[in-house]
Amino acid sequence: MRFLKVCSTVVGLGLLLILTSCSEKETTRVDTENFLVDLQSVFSNAYMSESSQVLESFSESEPPGPGLSSASSLEVSTQNLRALRAPFGIDTLYGTWDYRNFDWEHVDLTNPANAILFTWVYTDTAGVDHDAELLIDSLEFYEGTADTLPTNIWIGLNLDGDDIAWIKLGAHYISADEADSAYLIYEIIDYYQIGVSVATAFDVADIDSSLIDSADFIGTVRLWAINRVADYRIDYSVARNEDDSGEIELEDSDGWEMLINVSEVVETDGDDEKRDVTGEITHNGEHAADIEGYIWAPDDGNHGDMITIIFTDDTDDDFTQYTALFEALLGSFLN
Repeated sequence: MRFLKVCSTVVGLGLLLILTSCSEKETTRVDTENFLVDLQSVFSNAYMSESSQVLESFSESEPPGPGLSSASSLEVSTQNLRALRAPFGIDTLYGTWDYRNFDWEHVDLTNPANAILFTWVYTDTAGVDHDAELLIDSLEFYEGTADTLPTNIWIGLNLDGDDIAWIKLGAHYISADEADSAYLIYEIIDYYQIGVSVATAFDVADIDSSLIDSADFIGTVRLWAINRVADYRIDYSVARNEDDSGEIELEDSDGWEMLINVSEVVETDGDDEKRDVTGEITHNGEHAADIEGYIWAPDDGNHGDMITIIFTDDTDDDFTQYTALFEALLGSFLN
């Protein structure tokens, strides 16, 4: 499973995905431009949060177990599915580990049972020390493969006795070598949630960060982001079809929707491939803009892309000022 360019493409997008609310009035070009600008601005609150900084400190300590040091990143967290295919089995890590003298010590082999608890001192940006804990629990495995193919993993993060975040990931397997779905959810408690899921057939021994960019990927990847403070949600999905065409859909709780259709290859130049792009933006069910143009892949500078946004007042604009947004949205077809 080459799971997550969803997380360089889509999770990168996930950190773009909090928009400002628009009033109940006729949608103007300015409203639509603001929507696009808000989408492409980097929304880094999740990765800038305290919980993510605590996870980063955990990662930097290089905890025992293959892949466990990757827990600070949404993208590589999913690689724990592969990491747990370790020949010694996850059960050798059960118990409590404490970070002492710049190394992890297995201080209790029996408690917690069937789970892994890491404890360490986290020093925040102000130089204040905190007691940090990361618990890996609720481990369930695919039958017939011992402790090698997890169907469910829950990771909880606690700081000074308070739960501050959790990560849940898992997969559904159709054989010991192949899965047909996987998911990951990252929740910063009472603040923010981002999740991603993929539905397709993939090799469980082949997890990396380029699933959606793979020429043989056929399926659907979905991403959602929820700002609990602002009571705001956005959903994004990208589907790739057998003929290498695709559909990208985005909608938010403020009534904005965007649909982009990417055609199959319509022209080739050596290894470069051209695809047509069409689409529409609506707000509260009303037409706000059309999208049309083309893209070339790979995105190596040999050819220029052209995407035009045509607003309701019949004025248009090219996509150059929205480059980051469309690279994120169309990234799965650009490599």
